[in-house]
Amino acid sequence: MASRLITRSTAAVLLSHLRSRTPNPTHHLLTHGAAMSSLLGPTHGLPATARSRPLLEPTRWFSSPAPVVEAPRTVDGLTVDSIADKGWTILAEAESDWRSHAAAVAQSIRLIKKRLKWKWLLERSKQLAVVLEKPDLWEDPVFAGNVSREQGELMGKIKSVNQFEQQLMEHIDMLRLAREEGDNELETESMRALADMRRDAKEKELNALLSGDNDVYPCFIEVQAGAGGVESMDRAAMVMNMYRSWAQRRGYRVTIIEEIPGELAGIKVCLFYFFHHFTPLNPVSSPLNA
Repeated sequence: MASRLITRSTAAVLLSHLRSRTPNPTHHLLTHGAAMSSLLGPTHGLPATARSRPLLEPTRWFSSPAPVVEAPRTVDGLTVDSIADKGWTILAEAESDWRSHAAAVAQSIRLIKKRLKWKWLLERSKQLAVVLEKPDLWEDPVFAGNVSREQGELMGKIKSVNQFEQQLMEHIDMLRLAREEGDNELETESMRALADMRRDAKEKELNALLSGDNDVYPCFIEVQAGAGGVESMDRAAMVMNMYRSWAQRRGYRVTIIEEIPGELAGIKVCLFYFFHHFTPLNPVSSPLNA
């Protein structure tokens, strides 16, 4: 728009310039190099024992740098932890208060990290990165595949949280810049983005609950009509469709193992198989379990 003082692209350039001048620039996730990237497989999980058992590798393999994650920062050095520690009042979502939104998102990120066992996650990723650098890794394809799949899952979680933190810092910087420049439109957009992040953070909190040892595994759900005749069978079909629609909207894959239709309408019995992207599609015996 012609009346706008600065465009979003101009604001992004200004922020980039400001960050380059600060002593504590924003850091992104640093991976373990191209070699590791080429080995990362699909983000499937491993059996609980494989994920929880530490890798006891000889010291000679700890010669390469491991993945490093440094907290994203605003131009003036704010981080998620420093925002959460400030004790800013968290108001209702409808209130246009950027500190309130930022504090709510920061608290959510802290909770997400706690549920994901963040320190363990980073340490485990470092161990796996070292193993993936072994020159003879693929002499045992089963072991190598399991290690690369687990590393892919861990790196996916780390990158997701890191990018969410980075997004928060950028919105805060953008809003502050808009206020300094008197750009009401950009300020409104940035405020709306923070409010959207706040709602998204709640969804991520829920997803972070699925971080237990058994949460990577699939499950079976059976719907039975029971007594009640045609009306009961019709209701069972509705429940079946509700479960299937809910799962598909949230990224689950659904397979119908068995379905017995009713004589006139609906179903008598339906057995589902549910699994997510982090579920092992073909679990195999792994040397990690030995």
